[in-house]
Amino acid sequence: MFKTSPLLLKFMAMLLGLALALWLFVWAWQKLDRPDLAQWWRAVPMWVWAAATATWACTFILRAIRLRQEWQWKRHISLRTALHVVLLHNSAALLMPLRSGELGYPLLVRKVFDASWPESLRSLLWLRFQDAVVLGFLALLFWPFAPPVAAALIAAPVLIALLASRQYLEKLVLACRGRVEWFGLLWHGRDRPTGWLLSLGNWLLKIAVVALLLQVILQESISLGMQASVSAALGGEIAALLPIQGPASLGTYETGVWLFSGLPLEQAPLLGMAALLVHLFCLGISLLLALLMAAVDGPAFWRAPNEKNRVDPIQN
Repeated sequence: MFKTSPLLLKFMAMLLGLALALWLFVWAWQKLDRPDLAQWWRAVPMWVWAAATATWACTFILRAIRLRQEWQWKRHISLRTALHVVLLHNSAALLMPLRSGELGYPLLVRKVFDASWPESLRSLLWLRFQDAVVLGFLALLFWPFAPPVAAALIAAPVLIALLASRQYLEKLVLACRGRVEWFGLLWHGRDRPTGWLLSLGNWLLKIAVVALLLQVILQESISLGMQASVSAALGGEIAALLPIQGPASLGTYETGVWLFSGLPLEQAPLLGMAALLVHLFCLGISLLLALLMAAVDGPAFWRAPNEKNRVDPIQN
């Protein structure tokens, strides 16, 4: 009986994901008011699109550096390999509904770093916790409409993360061990301060790209100040992190942009269309980068030789 090789199955799955992304673009393009979108696209100077593309690509480099730092205790990998992992994981998170593509992270790090399921899942939880804390901190800075109770709830994890040092967290976890089993998930002894800075840099660059494009696109339609554009971009990124959306966060992203912009309801459709154009641009760049990286590396990425693991300093 004919047997399909695992490598062929993985390659077919990648092609299926790319086909799904292409279908998504075609479907969205048919649903939009194309003359307005084309006019908006032409109104943005090419150097702005080029600068936005380069800046958006830099966010993946920061995330790749963060991934290398996250797992350097286990194995040293090249920046190129880390970038491949980040781009594949991001594509899975974009294309799968309800952020189920996040499960691609433990699968990839188990392949690349030979990590166990508990190690990979704990790493994913920690990275997402860092992202949530950073976005919460930015929400306090750029969204001044939050009530005091909401601001306090957002500020609490920020204070815990920034003020509690590693040694105090370790003592707290050891004291709770055996009493609060799930508390151990919050302990991540391999974290370094630069991880927070890399997460902050990633989100600041992404927000800057979206805010700039919204400003340029809507400069003749809506009086959207810099504060409002930054808040709107932040709202879109926060909405995209919530596990309540379909593939590529279409719909929920645009809703988050409008909610955080502070604009009245009658201006929501115009802002939503501009946000959708920016959203599709960022989505296209992300998937294109993943396609280019997959084309360059090819099957060699999946045949990466296993190296001898380094000793975990925390467990010794």
